[in-house]
Amino acid sequence: MRSKATNILQFGVLLTGIIYITIGLLYGFSPILFANIFGIEVNPDWYNLIKYDTFTSPLYHFSRVFALLMAVAGLSMILPLFDPLKYRGMIYYNGILFPLVAAPVLLVNGLTYDHLILTICGVLLLVLFFFVGFGLMITRRQAKMGQE
Repeated sequence: MRSKATNILQFGVLLTGIIYITIGLLYGFSPILFANIFGIEVNPDWYNLIKYDTFTSPLYHFSRVFALLMAVAGLSMILPLFDPLKYRGMIYYNGILFPLVAAPVLLVNGLTYDHLILTICGVLLLVLFFFVGFGLMITRRQAKMGQE
């Protein structure tokens, strides 16, 4: 039987996975749809211009690949749902370390340059950081004893 503390941690892990999968797949497969959801107007010729620009083309394709990597990281968050004690390190990396370094970058640039999409994603990652951190904190004693 799992404790309430473990259930809180698992909810944070599940939420992290869902958000990573959603953002990763949405941006990875269709950056234009992703932009349209946030009300960003995309010029129809924009995609054709990307093909020939030596800087923007690799940047565009690398960002799509990293978005898909984020989706895969979200899929990997399924493992801690079954054994949160065994995959605690994965929770630290995907739920604490990544949001800790990514949220400030997104928030600072989103607020500085007034980009709503960056600010929203930064806030989401910051919320995940605090929620997963809280879940790890309240299950710390149980983890040291080897319990879930």
